[in-house]
Parts: sequence; structure tokens; C-alpha cells
Amino acid sequence: MLWDQGQLAELPAGIGWDVVRMGRHRGWRTVTALRTAGAAIGPVLHTEAHVEVLVPLGSVDDWDQDGATVVDQGETIALPPPAIVAPRTVNARSWIAPPGPPLTDGTALYEAYAAAGASLAMDGASSDR
Repeated sequence: MLWDQGQLAELPAGIGWDVVRMGRHRGWRTVTALRTAGAAIGPVLHTEAHVEVLVPLGSVDDWDQDGATVVDQGETIALPPPAIVAPRTVNARSWIAPPGPPLTDGTALYEAYAAAGASLAMDGASSDR
């Protein structure tokens, strides 16, 4: 109903899906790495400070990558209507990839996040020269 009014809907994480929250810059690089790898990308949110990726429940239970966290079960996530895709926003939130099946595979996300970190490290090393 809130989406029909163009508003954010708050839904709890860890019930139907888990959410991995990462910094914006590395998050965008992670989405690029997923696309480059040809991985199926499910819903991905963009906020002022983060990129949040929805993954199947339990698929990131062993997440151990620095700079990203799995949102606690029950923590609410403010979701914009599905038609609000970047660069459009509602209350500084938009979708990079709008809701719809499938959810992003947790293993593919883990690998893409690691690749994004390596890419950023390479950029930093080359800018030091």
C-alpha cells in the first residue's frame, strides 16, 4: 500500500531474505563485478551511505569480509517502490536492481565483493605511482 503511494515500505531483514550492507563505492564496484561475472543480480538498494544486497536467507551466514555486514534479523530495511531506480530516489533511497527474482546468490556476492576490493586496491596502488 505504501509503494502505491510512492512511499518507502519498511520490512524486516532475516525473515524472507538476508541483507548484506556495504559502503557505496565498493558496493557499486561489487555490482559491476557481479555483472561482469554474468551472475544473476537480485534486488540491490542504494542509500546515501550504503549499497544493500538482498540474498537468500542463510546464504551469507559465514560472511567474513571486512567493510560489509549482514543486517541483523528483524532490523527493518526501508524499501522504495520498485519503479524507483537510480538515479531517481525516494528519501535518498533507490534501487540499483529493482525487486524481482532471483535474489543474488550469496557465494557470487562474496566473490564479487572480494574482486571489488582487489580492484580498489589496484586503483590505489596505480594512483600512488
